[in-house]
This record gives sequence, C-alpha cells and structure tokens, in this order.
Amino acid sequence: MINQTKKLMLKYYKIPQLAIVVLFVAHISTAQSKPKTREQILSFSDSVCRAAGVPEGLIRDIGNNETGWRFIRDFSGGTAHGDLQIVNNTFNHWYKKLNLKGGKTRENYLIVGIYYLKFLHKQFGSWQKARYAYARGHWKEPTKWSQLEKKFMGKIDWAKYDSVKVSKKDTVSP
Repeated sequence: MINQTKKLMLKYYKIPQLAIVVLFVAHISTAQSKPKTREQILSFSDSVCRAAGVPEGLIRDIGNNETGWRFIRDFSGGTAHGDLQIVNNTFNHWYKKLNLKGGKTRENYLIVGIYYLKFLHKQFGSWQKARYAYARGHWKEPTKWSQLEKKFMGKIDWAKYDSVKVSKKDTVSP
C-alpha cells in the first residue's frame, strides 16, 4: 500500500521520496496514538506541512481562523469538518487521490487540507490566492471581497508567505 502511494505522490505531486516516508511514518504513528492535545495535533500538522512543502505557519493561521484548532463540523451547520474545515466532496476526492486509509480521521482531514492548499498554490501561484480559493472555491480580487472575506483574509500576514523577490542588477562597473 505504501509503495503504491509513494508512486502516486511522486508522479502527481513530485514530492521527494524521503518526504513521503516521513509523511507516512508520521501519519501511521500519530493515527495509532490519536492525538488528544492541541500541541500533538499541531505537531502532526507541522510534519505534514514539511513533507508537503506548505508553510507551517500558514496552516496554523488557517486552523486558527477556521476552528481555533478544534475538530468540529462547520459552524453554520454545513458539511465541512475537521480543524481546517474540509467539505465532503473535497475530502472524498483528495482522500482517494492521495490513497489514504482509515476513513474520516482528524489526521486524514489535515492531510487532505494541506495537500489541497498545496494544489491551489500551484494553480494560483500565491498562498493568498490559494487560501481565498480554499475558502471560496475560486479567486476574486480583494477590491471585490465581502466584509466576511476581508475579515478572514485580513487575519493573515501575507508578507510572511508571499514575498516578492526582486532581482538586483549588477551595478559593478567594468
């Protein structure tokens, strides 16, 4: 099972093989011990982020924003679950795509949310756009955001995650 999943992740996500091993070891050991404390679940989340190449702080910010790191259903009575509030269709799609096992566990919801955000980052080219699309299903310019969208997007310091790299021209004289 692990070999098939490694091949899938290497093929589709170009994740380094060592990162896949780390991800599955963390997943298997944590899934067996069922994290009970906030510190344990944040540690698990951080390990998945490192394996996936997603900023740990961003996932922590999203978890704080969505649920305060409580594994719950959507506040509005919807179908979103987990610390990162994953809707059923998204969970089911990524659960199958990542070849996860064990069902709708807290850990699997985190893995799905992190890899889904990574996919959106690859699609949109910035963590800010990926976060917005994660919550709303698409990207919309900030000038068109509702008050609620401004509120949840404004809680994150995007400069920490989406820095503009400026290349300097060579100023050395010949």
